[in-house]
Amino acid sequence: MFLDASQTISMVDKQLVGEIAEEYKPCIFVVNKWDLGQEAEMTTEKWTQYIQYSFGTLGFCPIAFITAKEPMTVKRLINVAQSIAKQARMRVSTSRLNQLVRQAVVRNHPPMRANREARIYYATQVATEPPTIVVKCNDPKVVDKSWRRYLLGVFRDQLPFAEVPIKVYYRSRSGSGRAGDEPTDEFDDSPEVILSGDEPVDFDADFESEDD
Repeated sequence: MFLDASQTISMVDKQLVGEIAEEYKPCIFVVNKWDLGQEAEMTTEKWTQYIQYSFGTLGFCPIAFITAKEPMTVKRLINVAQSIAKQARMRVSTSRLNQLVRQAVVRNHPPMRANREARIYYATQVATEPPTIVVKCNDPKVVDKSWRRYLLGVFRDQLPFAEVPIKVYYRSRSGSGRAGDEPTDEFDDSPEVILSGDEPVDFDADFESEDD
């Protein structure tokens, strides 16, 4: 996503970034004509804060500052693009995900909701580009949204795709669901997916599953 260092972020820029977020596309914010920004006594710190303030939901995306007068900055940008493309294709083992989930639940157990306790059973990655994780629980409706944001933060901090969008589905052992339902994650607060037929996993035992 190219931005002009000599211009403010426009409504069109925000609309384009909104489409990037909706499509779960890896993104780099590229501040172009950085030589002009420096002449105006702008700093990378100020522009970083400006971008993160303007595009909060994509605060995890890398930011690059380039100028045609310094070809090396363009080469660095290409390296960053290759890096996030690789991140989007990464796959993490189920055992690693469940280790993180166990630790996350111990540190911060999901709060009660409507006098019901949320129980998290296990998590597994089901797709790449973007990385897509399914979290099995007793009922997605009782998993508080703030706790879901917390677990997403754990995934983003601890997994090897920190700079790309992550889809997270919450699914239940009981109820019904349809293929193609929208995920619940940092871009989408639509109703949770509920599927049937899954047994809980004992977190006191080692859970192993082959990767698809």
